[in-house]
Amino acid sequence: MMPRTIIEKIWDQHIVKHGEGKPDLLYIDLHLIHEVTSPQAFEGLRQKGRKVRRPQNTFATMDHNIPTVNRFEIKDEVAKRQVTALERNCEEFGVRLADLHSVDQGIVHVVGPELGLTLPGKTIVCGDSHTSTHGAFGALAFGIGTSEVEHVLSTQTLWQQRPKTLEVRVDGTLQKGVTAKDVILAVIGKYGVKFGTGYVIEYTGEVFRNMTMDERMTVCNMSIEAGARAGLIAPDEVTFEYCKNRKYTPKGEEFDNAVEEWKALRTDPGAVYDKSIVLDGNDISPMVTWGINPG
Repeated sequence: MMPRTIIEKIWDQHIVKHGEGKPDLLYIDLHLIHEVTSPQAFEGLRQKGRKVRRPQNTFATMDHNIPTVNRFEIKDEVAKRQVTALERNCEEFGVRLADLHSVDQGIVHVVGPELGLTLPGKTIVCGDSHTSTHGAFGALAFGIGTSEVEHVLSTQTLWQQRPKTLEVRVDGTLQKGVTAKDVILAVIGKYGVKFGTGYVIEYTGEVFRNMTMDERMTVCNMSIEAGARAGLIAPDEVTFEYCKNRKYTPKGEEFDNAVEEWKALRTDPGAVYDKSIVLDGNDISPMVTWGINPG
């Protein structure tokens, strides 16, 4: 078999149906939903008499409309109705929900990693453009629209055009005061907000390997600002250590076996990307306008 990138490996592992010159039908491992983009999708299921195909692969939380100070005082009536609708829909369709009383409730892109729902090699979708955040774990994760939310709920699959592959490599050592956000902003600043259009980005190189999982999530989150469909970083020991002993992560021997599978996801030596760009981390300056004092 020809050497493949991690993007190609994950994609190929999830193809349910392929037709020459047509989009692929992909199996979706994890569907994250929230109160804003799901009400119409559930109503569509209800009108058509359909069920959620695999509720165990769906996880809901309330995050977009929840007040920071007092989560139980939602003053906006539309927001309150959306929250109530999510509670009703999850109960009716048998979907797991981290509601306002749950210790698991939080920002949807943070809840997934913290609970061990987000794992390497998964296909992950959510009705939110910054779903690419989960790519930090070596997952293929991207945002979808409400009609697609309904499609995933009813079939656990999604039609997608195969993306091109783009390597963004940053080697060297970062200057004092340079953050993960500085790195991705420097890449976007140099190549523009459209350079990733039509691609899934793999971030490689010494700089990304030295980042914590939180920093990697920051980078992958902003893949959308580069115009990309998604962005990811191949899993390594930093990833495995973060995932270990999370609520929904495999345990014991099952986890050890999973790690071996995750290691095999890494891009093969000799694999060719459709496009590659390379930067020197030493040349990236700290963004003092963000309130960072490099001194």
